[in-house]
Amino acid sequence: MCGIAGIVRWGARPENGREIEAMTRAVAHRGPDGEGFFRREGVALGHRRLSIIDLEGGKQPMSNEDGNVWVTFNGEIYNYAELREELTAKGHRFATRSDTEVLVHAWEQWGEDCLHRLRGMFAFALVDFDRRELFLARDHFGIKPLVYRRGRDYLAFASELAALRNVEDETPGGRLDAVDHYLRFRYIPSPATIYREIFQLPPGFFVRASLDGRVGEPVRYWSMCFQPVAGKSDDEWRAEFDSVVTASVEAHLVADVPFGVFLSGGIDSTLVASKMADLLGRPVQAFSIGFDESDYSELDYARRAAATLGVELIHEVLAPDAAHLLPELVAHYGQPYADTSMIPTWYVARLARQHVPMVLSGDGGDEVFAGYARYAMMEGLPFARELAALIRSPRGVLWRTPLVIGAMRSLSAARQARYQVLCGVFLRPEREQLWLREHRHHSRASCPAFDEAARRACNREGITYSQLMDFQTYLPDDILTKVDVASMCHGLEVRTPLVDRRVADFARSLPLAVRSRPSRGGRIAKWISKEALRQKFDEKFINRQKMGFGIPEDRWLRRGTVVRELFDDLVTAEHSRLREWFDLDELRRRVARFDGAGHGGTPLWLLLILALWREQNPHVSFS
Repeated sequence: MCGIAGIVRWGARPENGREIEAMTRAVAHRGPDGEGFFRREGVALGHRRLSIIDLEGGKQPMSNEDGNVWVTFNGEIYNYAELREELTAKGHRFATRSDTEVLVHAWEQWGEDCLHRLRGMFAFALVDFDRRELFLARDHFGIKPLVYRRGRDYLAFASELAALRNVEDETPGGRLDAVDHYLRFRYIPSPATIYREIFQLPPGFFVRASLDGRVGEPVRYWSMCFQPVAGKSDDEWRAEFDSVVTASVEAHLVADVPFGVFLSGGIDSTLVASKMADLLGRPVQAFSIGFDESDYSELDYARRAAATLGVELIHEVLAPDAAHLLPELVAHYGQPYADTSMIPTWYVARLARQHVPMVLSGDGGDEVFAGYARYAMMEGLPFARELAALIRSPRGVLWRTPLVIGAMRSLSAARQARYQVLCGVFLRPEREQLWLREHRHHSRASCPAFDEAARRACNREGITYSQLMDFQTYLPDDILTKVDVASMCHGLEVRTPLVDRRVADFARSLPLAVRSRPSRGGRIAKWISKEALRQKFDEKFINRQKMGFGIPEDRWLRRGTVVRELFDDLVTAEHSRLREWFDLDELRRRVARFDGAGHGGTPLWLLLILALWREQNPHVSFS
């Protein structure tokens, strides 16, 4: 796990040596174990290293034998040993035991097709001087981040936005449409960022750029799809689930350093901790965070899981004064991001790093195995898939009329709107009221990232539709972003065995009833995952109501708290920087409604984070 940065300049102005050093310093917290640089022919690569595999031989940037292919790489390739063996049989020679060197030789052997052979989390930049090109790639799920900036005479890239602000150029301009997207979803969906000139490379994509200045469009090389397999019994599905998840946890344990596990007490983290304990046959260190407010804290369940599994639980309890770290957190994210679980995730990462440099987590289990309650709320409009199939069929020619096609489009829009209501915060009328009159048109525009996700997920039933939408938006841009930033603040590597290619291949084959089983009470979410824990845990532990990992925001935002004082100063005071975008009277009316009701603090939390970001970045022009 590392931090990467780089820049390719074309034309008369070469990289001056200071740019790459400044860019790499901006991601130094991601790699406390060393740094490295490479410069040649207008190309500059930088690297900060967190040593997990091949502690002595994995220094970067790294090249092939003749020095014509160079790479700077962030992540881990879990099948690197098998790939190394295959490449050695084809005549490649290795100087290290690192997974980084496997990337270089895999590129030499297979070019861009090497991406289809990789199992892991990665973001890397590879320069091939023979082919005269730069190749940027991000892993299948978006576990590791990669952002890039196109300037007048350069292409720059990095693990974090902060590094791209160190490029010698004018400050990148801001995007008000991205602010509107943030108000909808708590985050800015990729490929957009808060900046006009900077983009996130989406998960499962790569970008090519020639060293003479031709930059291609991002190309998708992988996407999640569901192709359920019929004919297997519940026992067969249970056995296959156990085999696949066990193998994934085992693959994610390959390391040359001590490691532990995040244990919230939820289904997914308990499942991963259980597999670790079984595989290792020795005590495992587990890390957890709780709250004084018992209705927000799963700490009792984490204690019970730890006792049942025989693992050592190390924990902390957070109080509202934990919010003093908000300015630091906002700065690390680099753009507005307001999932409240950013705070406990930051603390549990700090706690773990005091003991180990690497942990496993259960993140992604809800998206992979259909664990969210809102998935069941997407059921409805059941004829969408059948109607689409009829229109495409030879007999459907009579149905291909403007009226029917228009109905299909309306149906697709309705499904997307329902999904956005279930996972969003500010609805369109609320945003329209909030914006100043000259900016209200932003609230009426669609979000291109969600439009594309909906197009790819269309014609699937409600739960599968929601999973596919999450794989393209919520999982990479919210969940995995949160884990990456919070852990990298402390130089901690977090591995996610439930977000894995082989686990995904298994999950895509599951019939809907194995993911989300109908019952008398509605549906049993994540049925197959819960079945895997029945040998060790009782019904009360397994089928309790899902709690999540957020903060008690309503209580933290009450009058008289530290968080509320910060909010009042940054959001509703006369000097608030949000006045340049929003109607101050409407902001104050919203706060008054919250004070009267005592709940509904999520929108206020978004406004606080946005105001903090704007306070830290007053120089960014949104004109």
